Amino acid sequence: MNGDEMRSTRRTVLAGLGGLGPTAFGPTIGSASDTPTLGTTSAEESSLHGSSALEAFVDDVIAERIGDVTPGATVAVVHRDGPILVKGYGTADANAENPVRATETGFQIGSVGKLVTWTAVMQGVERGTLNLDEDINTYLEDSEVTVPDTYDDPVTLRDLGTHTAGFESAIDPDVVADPDAIAPLETVLVEGQPPRVRPPGEIVGYSNYGAALAGHIVAEAYGTTFEEHIQSKTFEPLGMTHSTFAQPIPEDHPGALAAGHTREGRTFRTAEEVFINMRPAGSMTTTASDMAAFMRAHLGAGAVDKTRILSTDVAQTMYERHHVRHPAVTNWRYGFHEYGDPDANLIAHSGATINFTSYLLLAPDHDIGIFVAYNTNAGEHPKAVVDEIVAEYGLQPTPTTPTSTSKLGSQQRAETVAGEYSLTYLPQSGPLQVVDLLEHLTVEPADDGALRTTTLDGNDRRWIETEPYVYQGVGGHDTLAFDVADGDIEVMAMSSQPNGVYEPVPAHERQLVTGSVLGTALSGFGLSLAGWSGLHSWRQWKRYRTDGDPHRWNAE
Repeated sequence: MNGDEMRSTRRTVLAGLGGLGPTAFGPTIGSASDTPTLGTTSAEESSLHGSSALEAFVDDVIAERIGDVTPGATVAVVHRDGPILVKGYGTADANAENPVRATETGFQIGSVGKLVTWTAVMQGVERGTLNLDEDINTYLEDSEVTVPDTYDDPVTLRDLGTHTAGFESAIDPDVVADPDAIAPLETVLVEGQPPRVRPPGEIVGYSNYGAALAGHIVAEAYGTTFEEHIQSKTFEPLGMTHSTFAQPIPEDHPGALAAGHTREGRTFRTAEEVFINMRPAGSMTTTASDMAAFMRAHLGAGAVDKTRILSTDVAQTMYERHHVRHPAVTNWRYGFHEYGDPDANLIAHSGATINFTSYLLLAPDHDIGIFVAYNTNAGEHPKAVVDEIVAEYGLQPTPTTPTSTSKLGSQQRAETVAGEYSLTYLPQSGPLQVVDLLEHLTVEPADDGALRTTTLDGNDRRWIETEPYVYQGVGGHDTLAFDVADGDIEVMAMSSQPNGVYEPVPAHERQLVTGSVLGTALSGFGLSLAGWSGLHSWRQWKRYRTDGDPHRWNAE
């Protein structure tokens, strides 16, 4: 079989599953292993395997990364009707050299856990306990947390689920090294509330605080703790026995926990454990097999097998667009953001903690879900693996070469949008403002009405205008789109940056001015715990990928 035939065969695997289901393929039989081989499959895991062609492809993709990009990985690929591939790779702990087992090795998944939080909100909507468009202070009457009425319109749960509440970004989800510093969620939200800097419902600005606040509202509405509510309403019904938001993780938690790792030269070193106080925003630990159940529930419009966690109508409401940044780019469902080609109906979420990274993608039109997690945050993000699976199996259209618009005025439009831009999900004040300065994007006119974008570290991209003020990146699915009113740029949205939009930078804040003072800023840029509030963290986040593009990154 030649290369083209092999690729064609692989592409048919997931497409065929849409009609046949995983039972059409015999299980791949694996054997237990006591050594950290590339892929480790226990007897329990072997029954979860479906397509040998898919497994061979994923094995090859992961093999390129184990020991180089990450010491270990855990992967789940599912169809709505059952798991296709659930498998662990590499080592869970570089010191102990124990293998990753997909059914029992727990990984921290960071912001992918927000999808569980948003699911809990929708469960409350189904029961009439919560309303997406109600002032959230209605649900905080018995809480010490309150949201000030800075603007005429109140903040709602719809705003929180689309990151449009207007809170200033703080990035840090209150990470601590000492378990004694773990505080009640209510206390964390009172003491760590950022100011409201934008009217709600208007502009996306990714907010860990907003997600944590949503989790607190769920707990308040049900008169329990967030962790207990998720355990009883999501984890237990779905059989997610190895999942928890608890901090620290209880000693009697089933299974084993993967260690986080940092890079030390060409090897990996286990890292000290840290804890996340804004637990609904990112403290979840889980296994690939548990995430397989969660993905199947969403692919099944709220149900997996005979268990339903959301009604079909409410689940479909969750998957509708709830905020449109611009019609030409990726937008927000409830808690999920769109991935890649906006017309492909792919929804996703990325995640990271200090020493773990993860990515989850659902392809509802194909009834396919993909989850990949690493036990390090020292290099390439797991989204790169998801990107390869999506491309290999044709889950979205192949990128086309952009064709320039024939409409007049393209050069004038390129000159209109030229300037410097700042991301809304980066801090605009305080010591972390330097991160925003370092991430400014410069837009310049090129020939024939095209655009050129550059960053301070030299990343250079070319964009072709396909419609007035809409530009497609050369290579890939990325798109730039500008909102222009009376000749003034209001915002610029980029498909590969769903977590915010770009706003024009005032002249006095541009890099031409601030570049000369960056050295001074950095010299006073203190590094707090493990880099979440420091330059080390920024450099780690720079490695995150959002659309297969090495120039883009994503703060989780």
